[in-house]
Amino acid sequence: MNLTAHLLDLMLKASNLSRWQFIQEFSIPPLVAVPRLPSALLPIFGLLYVLIFGLAVVGNGAVLVLLCRRKALQSPSTFFICSLALSDLLISIVCVPATLLQHFFTNWLAGDFLCKLIPFLQVTAIGTSMLTMTCIAVERFQGILYPLHVRNSYFLCHAFKMLVAVWLVALAIAAPMWFVQKVEVKYDFLFDVHHTSCLEVWPSQRQRRAYTTCLSVLVFLAPLVTMAILYWKIMRELWGKHKVHDIMFQTLPGSEINKIARRKKRAVRMMATVVLLFVACWAPFHLVSLLLDYEYLFVFETLVFAIVQILNSVCNPLVYAALNTTFKSDLLALLTRGCSGARGCCCSSESPMKETEMFLKYFQSLSF
Repeated sequence: MNLTAHLLDLMLKASNLSRWQFIQEFSIPPLVAVPRLPSALLPIFGLLYVLIFGLAVVGNGAVLVLLCRRKALQSPSTFFICSLALSDLLISIVCVPATLLQHFFTNWLAGDFLCKLIPFLQVTAIGTSMLTMTCIAVERFQGILYPLHVRNSYFLCHAFKMLVAVWLVALAIAAPMWFVQKVEVKYDFLFDVHHTSCLEVWPSQRQRRAYTTCLSVLVFLAPLVTMAILYWKIMRELWGKHKVHDIMFQTLPGSEINKIARRKKRAVRMMATVVLLFVACWAPFHLVSLLLDYEYLFVFETLVFAIVQILNSVCNPLVYAALNTTFKSDLLALLTRGCSGARGCCCSSESPMKETEMFLKYFQSLSF
C-alpha cells in the first residue's frame, strides 16, 4: 500500500495517535531514503578520509614535481606517469572532500554547480587513469617487443597525441554527467522533513542502465582485457628463452645486458602492480554501480565501497617508492631537504645516434 499524506491523516485520526507515536508503534521507515553510515563508524571513516586525502595529495604532488624536474619531457613512460598522477590528484582534491561531506551531512550543501562538476571530474579521472595505463602498456609493448621502431622524438610526439586523445575521450564519456546530475529537494511528509540531494536524474531507467554499462565496458573491461593481453606478451618476451631483440645487444658487455634486463623487468613489474591495484580498488565500484542500476543492490550498501575506490589514489606513489629506488631517494630528498635543482636538463638537442645507442637510451628510461 502506498502511503499518501491524505491517507496518513486518516490513519492518525483513526488510531488517535500523534505522528511520532504512530511511527514508533508501526516502525515505519522514512519515506525518503538518505544513505548514511552508522554513527559509530563516522569518526573512523572521517579519520580514514583525512588520511587518504593527505597521503594522496602529497604523494601524487611529489610524483608530478619530481618527474617534471627530472625527465618527464624526455621519456614517454614518465610522460604517461605524470598523467596518471594528475588523474589521482584530481580524484583526491575533488572527490574525497565531497564524499566525506556526504557521510556527515544528510543534505547536499555544495550547490548545483558542484553537483554537476564533482561527478563529471570523477568519471573523467577514472577514464583517464584506466586509458593512460593502457597507453603505458602499449608503449611498453612497442618498446620491448619491437625495439627497431624506437625513436625517442617519435615516441614523445606519439605519447603526447595519445594523452590528448585519452583526455578528450574521458571528457566525452563523462559529458552526460553535466546533464543528468541535479539538485532535488524531496519532502518526507511522514517525518515532516525536507531533504536536499544531488542525484542522477535520467529520462528513463533504461538510459541510466545503458550509460552505466557503457561506462564499465569503455573505461574498465575493454582496457583491462587489452592490458592483460599486452602484459602477457611482454612477460613472455622478458621471461622467455627467445627474445626478439637480443641480437641488438650482442656487442654490449654482459653486465650491461643484465642491467638492462633487470630494469625492463622491474618497470613491467611496477606497472603490472599499479594495474592490479587499480582493478582491486575500482572493480567493486563498477560492479556495485551495475547492481544498483539493475536494482540488485540498495544505496546503503554502496557507502562502504566509496573509501575503497578512493584508496587507489594513494596506491600509485607507494608502488613507485617501493619498486623504484631512484624515486624513493628523490622523494625522501624532496620531503626532507627539498630538491636543490633539476637532475638534468629536460630539453636537450641530440645528435643522431646509432640504433644500439638509441635502444640503450630507451631501456635506460624504463626506470619508470
